[in-house]
Amino acid sequence: MKSVRTDRRADAVFAVGVVIAVALLAWVVITMQSLAHDLRDANSARDQLARQVQGLGASPVAGPPGSRGEPGGAGHEGPAGVPGPSGPPGSPGPVGSPGAAGRTGPTGAAGIDGAVGSPGTGATGPAGADGQQGLQGDPGPAGSQGDPGPAGPAGPAGQDGADGKDGTDGAPGPVCPTGYSQQPALDDPDALVCRRDSPSSPSAPSSSPPAVAQDRRRP
Repeated sequence: MKSVRTDRRADAVFAVGVVIAVALLAWVVITMQSLAHDLRDANSARDQLARQVQGLGASPVAGPPGSRGEPGGAGHEGPAGVPGPSGPPGSPGPVGSPGAAGRTGPTGAAGIDGAVGSPGTGATGPAGADGQQGLQGDPGPAGSQGDPGPAGPAGPAGQDGADGKDGTDGAPGPVCPTGYSQQPALDDPDALVCRRDSPSSPSAPSSSPPAVAQDRRRP
């Protein structure tokens, strides 16, 4: 199968080389014919220009018309050149259709049963890693209140606290009620008593002033 593909590839390469050689030869022939045609047109134009120069009474520099002959015919074919280098390999050809399936071979004889192996004893593997801690469960219901416990023993006496700071003196309180003022007592000039500021009328019963602390004058 491999040799067939190799032959096909070699044939494809040879065919491509032939096509390239024919195309190159055709290009050379066409180019030569084009050059011969251009030369013929150039000679015709030269002859016309020479005739114009002679008609003007001058002598053409390139010579009289028709001094150059027509191009000769094609020469003999030269010897074949050296064969050129081999071209690049062509693209692989299409994959061929698969061949027919071969005949099924005869069934082989059954093999001999192997000996029964002894049961293996594997070593105990290491302990696995601890699992992750589970989620915290919901709190349970509150229990009933228990009986109060017995009173504990009395604690030791605390230390005496530091003495407090002296307070500021308060404002002097009123000596006599409103409407009364301190006046010397009639029977004791060394004592002060609260008397009404305005004397009461004679008809009004005498009312004793409210009891206040008397301030006895000291000589």
